[in-house]
Order: sequence, then structure tokens, then C-alpha cells
Amino acid sequence: MKHQTPKQFQEGGPAFGAPVAEVFGKGASMFGRSLATMQKESLRFFNERLEDNMKAVEEFGACKSLPDLLAAQQKWFASTTRAYAEEWQRCSELMTDMMRETSEDAAPTRRRPSEPH
Repeated sequence: MKHQTPKQFQEGGPAFGAPVAEVFGKGASMFGRSLATMQKESLRFFNERLEDNMKAVEEFGACKSLPDLLAAQQKWFASTTRAYAEEWQRCSELMTDMMRETSEDAAPTRRRPSEPH
């Protein structure tokens, strides 16, 4: 049994490869921009946490008693929890913005099946 090539892939058939390549190219570009944005934000947060943790270790070392140490630890834990909650919110907003930009960028390239190419 001989395999038959679908019409869209045959010589002289409707151009299928160009629109698909364009869509994949735009998708890869959007993905790359989104990934770079998230990497920058992650590095910013990571550096912020390192600085805050170093300050906390210095505070822990300066404590004269166990109650002082426990108070410093509670302060550190509260600020760390708050920082992670704020970062989660920031990342959610970034993802929302990126998804909005992606859909806006992709919107003009969408064609209805009845529209000519």
C-alpha cells in the first residue's frame, strides 16, 4: 500500500508550511522573552533574599540571650514569609502581563477559515 501525501503538503497545494512556521517562530520568540523576564525577576528576588538572610545572621549573632534570639528569629521568619508572598504576587502579575502581551501579539495573525490568505 502506497502512502499518499495529504493535499496541503503536495506541490501546488495550499501553502501550509509558511503560516505554521510563522506561528511557531512567534511562539518561540514570546516564550524566550517570557523566560528572560522570569529569570531576571528570580535573580532579583534571590539576591534580595541573600542580603536579607545575611543581615538576619548578623542579628542572630548579636543576640545576648535566648529570648532575644527567638525574637530575632520570629522577626526574620515574618519578613521572609511576607517577602515570598509578595514575590508570588509579583510573579503572578508578570505572568498575567506576559499572557496578555502574547495574546495581543498573536491576535493579528489569526485568520478565519473563510478568509483568503
